[in-house]
Amino acid sequence: MQKQIKIYALMLIVLLCVNAAVYRHLDKRSDERYNNLKSLYQQKNDSAFLYLILHASSAIPLAETLETISRTKENEDPVKVRQLIDMAKIQAEELDEQLFTFIEFSDDYSNNAEPRLSINQTVMTTDIQEDMFELAFMARTWRPLYSISYAYWKSNPKMINAGTRESLRMLATELRALDKTISSFKENASFITPSDYATQTKPWLLEQLRPHLEKLKIIQDDFLEINSP
Repeated sequence: MQKQIKIYALMLIVLLCVNAAVYRHLDKRSDERYNNLKSLYQQKNDSAFLYLILHASSAIPLAETLETISRTKENEDPVKVRQLIDMAKIQAEELDEQLFTFIEFSDDYSNNAEPRLSINQTVMTTDIQEDMFELAFMARTWRPLYSISYAYWKSNPKMINAGTRESLRMLATELRALDKTISSFKENASFITPSDYATQTKPWLLEQLRPHLEKLKIIQDDFLEINSP
C-alpha cells in the first residue's frame, strides 16, 4: 500500500513538472507573439507618423480666411461674411483634427511603454501625449468661430465688432507661426530614421507644438471671456 502511494506521489510530481514545463513553454511563446505584435504596431505607427508629417496641411488658408473676415467692411454683404465664417469653421476643424492626429501618433516606446486607451477613444503611450491632447482640445480654433458665427447671426444690423476683428488677427498671426513649424516638420521628415522616431522626432514635435497651442488657447480664452453670451 505504501509502495503504491509512493508511486502515485511520484507520478503526480512528474505530472506537475511536465505541466509546469508546458506552461513555461506556452507562456514564453505567448510573450514572443505579444512582443512581435507590439513591434509590428510600433512600425505601423511610425510609418503613419512619417506619412502624416510629409502630407501635413498648411495652416495658411485658415489664417488668410480669418484675416479676410477681420478686414470686412461694416456694410459688407452679410451673405459674403457668412460664407467666410462658414469656410473658416471648416478649415479650423480640419486643422484641429490634424493636430489631434499628430499628437496621437507621437507614441514613445523608449521606456517600453504600453499602448493604452485614452481621451476620445484614442490610443497613446505617455502622459505627455495625453497632456498635449488636452491642450490641443482646449486650443482648437473652431471654438471662437462658432461664437463669432452665432454673434453675427444674432446681431442687427449685421456687424463684427472691433474686439473680434483684433482677436481674428491675433489668431491668424499665431497660425502663420504654427505653419512655419509644420513646414519645418515636413522639411526634416526626409532625414528621419526609424531609430530616431521615439527618442528624438516625436518628443521634438510635441515640444515645438506646445507654445503654439498655449498661445492659441490664451487668445481664445481672452476672446470668449469678453464675448461669452
